[in-house]
Amino acid sequence: MKRILCAAFPFLAWMLPLPAQITAQGQGGKTVFWNALGLEQSAGQRFVNKNVLAYSRHSRMDSWNPVEQPGVWTVREEAEYKISRRFGFSAGIMYAWRAYADSSHPSAINEIRFYPRLYHRFRWGRLRFSQYLRADFRLFSGPRFTPWHKPFELRARYLMKMSVPLDRKDRNYLVFVTEFLAAADRETEPGQGKTFSRFRFTENRSSVFYRHHIPRPDMFFDIGIMHQTWRGSPENQFNRTWLLQVDWVFINPFRHTG
Repeated sequence: MKRILCAAFPFLAWMLPLPAQITAQGQGGKTVFWNALGLEQSAGQRFVNKNVLAYSRHSRMDSWNPVEQPGVWTVREEAEYKISRRFGFSAGIMYAWRAYADSSHPSAINEIRFYPRLYHRFRWGRLRFSQYLRADFRLFSGPRFTPWHKPFELRARYLMKMSVPLDRKDRNYLVFVTEFLAAADRETEPGQGKTFSRFRFTENRSSVFYRHHIPRPDMFFDIGIMHQTWRGSPENQFNRTWLLQVDWVFINPFRHTG
């Protein structure tokens, strides 16, 4: 199990009254615990600023101990622009430090990630839906930013979310999320130079959340389970990871009240 402490800014409270969950990052190990604290701050009518700070621990693939091994630290900055009532665009940058305890990786890998994201949101009766397309440009290095033989990855992501209200006051919800990822790696092999691997499906992350709205301070509490299927080694083998996800999402905590 991986354990993560994360701080993040929730998504676009001004576009829909139901901000998104802070879904867990992809993890190794058999089981994961993710705990997140979120803040979102609107900047005018069309812009929202979002940040993330995260920490994790995890088990081996043959163990259920949630704090057995160190995991990942992440810091993220993202800004989003409202294009219309239903569409939004964001761009973000993230730094991640991830520890490894296997022979195929160094002791830790640094990642710097740049990503654009396009959102679409709509409603069907009381049900609320959102989806996005996102591209990740991932730059990797070894401990102390030394070169690593896989310095770059291009990854594409598609996510769909459905929110089901459980009462008329919009205090309680069930939220279902599924995300599909595909990627190609830039690799440097001895005697072969630099090559790109085949672009292929690499991962699915599917979650179900219970969400509760707390009026004062204006915030959401989420608890959920994620099932992650991810491509490991050898290439035709997929692994499974279970994540317990908990997050707190604060809405416009610096709102002017004067």
